[in-house]
Amino acid sequence: MAGNSQNTQVITVKAGEQMSVNSGTPVEYKEIGSAVMEFMYDYSYLRDTTDVTSAVTDRMVLQVGYGLSKFTSYRVMQIDSLIRVSTADQIKANPGRYVGGETFSIYKNYPAGKFTTTDKIATDWFLIEELIPTQEWVMTTDTNEILGYKCRSAKCNFRGRDYIAYYTDEIPVADGPWKFGGLPGFIMEVRDANNHYSFVCVGINSKANRPITMPQVEYNKTSRVKFYQTKYRYDINPMGYLETVSGVKVSVTTPDGKPRTDLTQPRQLTYDYIETDWKNY
Repeated sequence: MAGNSQNTQVITVKAGEQMSVNSGTPVEYKEIGSAVMEFMYDYSYLRDTTDVTSAVTDRMVLQVGYGLSKFTSYRVMQIDSLIRVSTADQIKANPGRYVGGETFSIYKNYPAGKFTTTDKIATDWFLIEELIPTQEWVMTTDTNEILGYKCRSAKCNFRGRDYIAYYTDEIPVADGPWKFGGLPGFIMEVRDANNHYSFVCVGINSKANRPITMPQVEYNKTSRVKFYQTKYRYDINPMGYLETVSGVKVSVTTPDGKPRTDLTQPRQLTYDYIETDWKNY
């Protein structure tokens, strides 16, 4: 759907997959720091845990600055820049260019002593603050070499999943992808025991100078558990969620005008979220 340049919405629906929504309006950002190093990761997960070919991959970037870091989708950064120079007609003509990429961003030690997660459900923004979580790593004897760096391994259980990580002490940064950290070195790779989720470092920029930014939007401030509960309602019935929060009747048709009633019915997820412990609350 597309309107004028101020309220264009791009909605992409793929049967059996999560619906992608982009408001078509550029987001304003505030600068909260400056990156001195950037690490590119391939973030992969299974859309269907019974089908290893269902893996979805997004290129993520970890920006490391003085006292804080940000983990976010590189594609989303590109899309936001593209929207700023595009008209409503251009968006309507090629909507696929303006959707995609993971919507979450993880800010470590921002504010001090906390993690902040920002994420979107449809066009609604959410903000979750939590104390920096503790990961009880157990060192193992496995080794690996990633991007030429010698890595040691460690295991932990974190929020419902067992993980193995490979880290190196050859990089003077104690950080890692997503919410991972707490090892005596930089985390180059993490994957869960079932290979449903993985983060693999694929590139390093040791002379970064890009600002670390945070969207200046109206957030729904919530807890981690309540966010997952809301996300689950959306993922099993995205059309129903949109109708509830917007008050607008949503209909889906095929290119020849026939209704797609299958997309308006609740469905079962074929995967679980990276954090599974939310279901215990």
